[in-house]
Amino acid sequence: MKINWKKTVASVVISTSLMTSSYAAIAAEPVDSAAEALGSTTYQLNDIMSVEIKSVLNEHVLGGTRIGVIVRMRNNGSSISRVPEYEVRVKTNEGVEYILQASASNPKSIQPKANTELSYLSDIDRTDTVTLSEVNWTDVDYYVYPKKETLMVAVPINGQAWKGSDMPITNPAAVKKWGEPFAVPSLLSPLQYQPVSIEKEVTDKGTVQVVQFLVTNPAQQREKLPEFVIDGKSETQSFSGKKIEQDEIILEANEKKYIHYAVPTDNDTVLSSINVLTPEQFSQSSGGQGGQPVTVKYNVGRLSILLPNVSAPASYSSYQMGETMKFDTLSELIHPNLNVSVVEMHMNDNEDEGSKSVTAKFKLFNKSDQPIAVPVFQTDLVSSDGFTYTGNRQNIATQRILPNSGLVINYAYTLPASEKGTGLVIRVNDTQKAAPYKTTIAAYGINLQQMDGNDKFSVYPFDAKINYWTVSPLYNRKGDMTYSYKARFDLELKRAEQIQVDASFSKLQLEIYNTTNNLIGTKQISFIGANRLITGENNIMLDATSEQLERPLTIKLYEWFSTPAGDSKRLLGVFTQ
Repeated sequence: MKINWKKTVASVVISTSLMTSSYAAIAAEPVDSAAEALGSTTYQLNDIMSVEIKSVLNEHVLGGTRIGVIVRMRNNGSSISRVPEYEVRVKTNEGVEYILQASASNPKSIQPKANTELSYLSDIDRTDTVTLSEVNWTDVDYYVYPKKETLMVAVPINGQAWKGSDMPITNPAAVKKWGEPFAVPSLLSPLQYQPVSIEKEVTDKGTVQVVQFLVTNPAQQREKLPEFVIDGKSETQSFSGKKIEQDEIILEANEKKYIHYAVPTDNDTVLSSINVLTPEQFSQSSGGQGGQPVTVKYNVGRLSILLPNVSAPASYSSYQMGETMKFDTLSELIHPNLNVSVVEMHMNDNEDEGSKSVTAKFKLFNKSDQPIAVPVFQTDLVSSDGFTYTGNRQNIATQRILPNSGLVINYAYTLPASEKGTGLVIRVNDTQKAAPYKTTIAAYGINLQQMDGNDKFSVYPFDAKINYWTVSPLYNRKGDMTYSYKARFDLELKRAEQIQVDASFSKLQLEIYNTTNNLIGTKQISFIGANRLITGENNIMLDATSEQLERPLTIKLYEWFSTPAGDSKRLLGVFTQ
């Protein structure tokens, strides 16, 4: 046998109808088996052995055609039995037979009442189209002349064979709608799967589409997640996916878990479907260096999952400012005793940078009697035209939220200057479960808040009312004969109770501009600590000097906070004198 050892990937779908049609073969009466519940049919091979076809491979490789068969064989007897040394053959619709080589890793015997899988493969020197019609087991007696051949069982392969990962899956029984639960055909596992989300991420290594499946164990015993892979399919290309979770996944009875697959694609790729495939392999003894077996690995297509219509707008619950968010019940990121809400959401222009900024302030309230660690989550804003803008999280010092207390965290988003701010969606993401990718655990449609009038502003948990304000020039006669400036704000400050504030909390930033709108000075003031803002008169010396008296002057008040990506600020008010 000639084996082409170049690694290839095959996508083969075995229709359940292939094994159920009538066929005139010896001992081809179906028998009961656990696999029959999965849609396959079992055939009696001899007095104690029965077989079913798990997979059939028929794909073009360099210089020929590769044909492979994966068989599940069962020992129905009460004692250990050897695997019969029958020849496994495939027959084409022309009547030509090819003998398949047994894998070196095939077991030699089977325990009583047990199943085992056997792999067979052969490369044939044919570059034309080969259509397979049957798989058969033939007992050959070489010790008589002429040799005697006895057909033990023949299993039909009706219909068109699948010949690689680029072939479409069209069998209606193997095509699923998005969100439809399914079991993976050919796997002896009770686990059920449901596709729940697919999200595109642009990383420094390229574009990746992350697919999330919900796995359910309906059995009354623990089950291990079996191995399968997925391919992303566009109209013209196929993209191989890889499971993100590398550790063994065990589901307890009636447990549900998420699993994730990363599918690298081109940036402009629009996937139309997801193919579910199971991995298979064949080993040839003494094929490698030092007599080590050479293994051929390939994937066998089982199902096609149609992606939802991307042109249909997604529907999100409308968020009311301050309400407690509801998170995915399977997510473990947000502690059950932690209430998360958005308490502020504003947008303003970044004229110097030619963009707009949105700031969202999240309140995390610990309703328990024990401290809770501050969860680290990521947030996105999605515009009405589908663009996603990732938020930069405020740097915070507090690591734990005290019992019956809250903490606020800002997120800053940079949007294009053309953004109108309507139809926005805010998403909360878990960056740990499917690291290095993110998964959405909550999403809401959200409306921006309007900026307060110039007589008040809010930096939660602080609310301020401005009774009056002035800005005064000071002439430095004994110095360099320049002018400096002092602002005076008379405030009424109120603070919400049970909200923690530390040194990393937002600050009030004053910026002073001259008549030509040039920035001539700034000053930051804390809400806590020494020289903090107080109820009453606040005299603020601005870090500003000018060689001549500037009139009129404009003061802009900002909420200022730092993020790993840089400083961010939100406009609170504009005062011109």
